[in-house]
Amino acid sequence: MCFVALASLACNTAAPPRPVGDLGTVRAAGGGSRSAAVNERAIEGVRRLAMSKPDGTSFKLADFDGKIVIVDFWATYCPPCRKQAPELAELWQRYHDKGVEVVGMSLDDVKDQTEVLDFIKQAGMNYTVGYADDRLSAAFLSGTEDETGQPPIPQLFIFGKDGRLIEHVIGYDQNHDMLPLLERIVTEQLARN
Repeated sequence: MCFVALASLACNTAAPPRPVGDLGTVRAAGGGSRSAAVNERAIEGVRRLAMSKPDGTSFKLADFDGKIVIVDFWATYCPPCRKQAPELAELWQRYHDKGVEVVGMSLDDVKDQTEVLDFIKQAGMNYTVGYADDRLSAAFLSGTEDETGQPPIPQLFIFGKDGRLIEHVIGYDQNHDMLPLLERIVTEQLARN
């Protein structure tokens, strides 16, 4: 996957997280803004694609219709991803029985299955994990490129129960965990029903 090699470079240079509350803008480092290029139509087009899991089974994002879904793009070679994964596991543990799903999409190559499985175990990733193929990566990550020209990781896409994208967070803040932000979003969404 050429996308994987490109993403590995962006991982180390990713800016602090930029929540995208209004999908028309992304808060950029330095206070500026730029157009958010999240293509919800492209994302909708890949929701029914079968994605491989490290254990050889498969799933579709559409399998989680009717739930709040957090899709995390990560890789084993990404230090911020290593810090964020246990937080997502904790969030899934707290809210899974209330209708929240976390889906980890690895940008690692399928041939690196041993590293992926080790990462999943070390991070306590008790939620669904699959490999992001080129079509899925392009649908979600195209248009989110940073100043290096590559999409930084981790990236979180949070969908409401209606399947609508409600939040997009690029990067990871090394000084603060993401759990409070994610819990605020999840509890707000759960309170709507």
